Amino acid sequence: MKRIIIISALILTALTGSAAPAQKSGDVEPFDRGLGESLTGTFVPKGTIGAGINFSYNTVDLGGSADDMGYSMLFGLVGGLKGSMYTFGVTPQVSYFVADNLSIGLRFGYKRSFLGLNSASLSISDDIGFNISDYNVFNHKYTGALTMRYYMSLAHSKRFGVFVEARIKGGYGQGKTWKVVGEDKYGTYSTSLEAALNFVPGICIFATDNIAVEVAIGVLGLEYSKVDQYKNQVEHSRMTTSGANFRINPLSIELGTCIYFYTGPHSKKARKNQVK
Repeated sequence: MKRIIIISALILTALTGSAAPAQKSGDVEPFDRGLGESLTGTFVPKGTIGAGINFSYNTVDLGGSADDMGYSMLFGLVGGLKGSMYTFGVTPQVSYFVADNLSIGLRFGYKRSFLGLNSASLSISDDIGFNISDYNVFNHKYTGALTMRYYMSLAHSKRFGVFVEARIKGGYGQGKTWKVVGEDKYGTYSTSLEAALNFVPGICIFATDNIAVEVAIGVLGLEYSKVDQYKNQVEHSRMTTSGANFRINPLSIELGTCIYFYTGPHSKKARKNQVK
């Protein structure tokens, strides 16, 4: 009986001793998601110079055919539309990589738009409606921004990557609306100032070693704007707006092309010298 008790005690002690090390917190392997490895990969090396441009142009012409009754929209609610509209925008940019995957840069933008509405009618009901004719709107704006961008490779790829860009932006714009009635011209002139801090994520795809296509969209920003308006060069009014937003804005989608020039040990000249 004593032998059975002693053998049972020894077995229990051995089992307890083997399980004890697993209970120590120091022996538990820490959880690692593996994000550090993808962040440390070089997608664009230090010393690279990037230069690119975004460009957009759109035109609309309504009721331009001979004996045209005018275009209708919204199930006939708006009819008799005759006029034209165009928008034009160009944004060149340049950047320098102060470290692997990290760049600072400058952006300059110009945007211009015009709407000339020869005629239009709005019919709410059989008894309520009104007409518009000879109404014109013109706007143009200059912007500049200081940028900082960080790239990350997708699945250690050298071709596909994502980035997030911070922009400190300022802008100045002018606009005017006018209407001609007989020989008289009535209009409003306005000037605008704006400042913003925006965060813009995007995707970068290298078609070749040096040329990439980039798509970006603004999702977060702090914005301030001030508009001064002068009606018939006499009456003055001012509007200021400010706020923060966190939303996807489809109107802020940017599509552009960027060329990367590798310098220092990553240039083609350095590679040729290494081969020699």
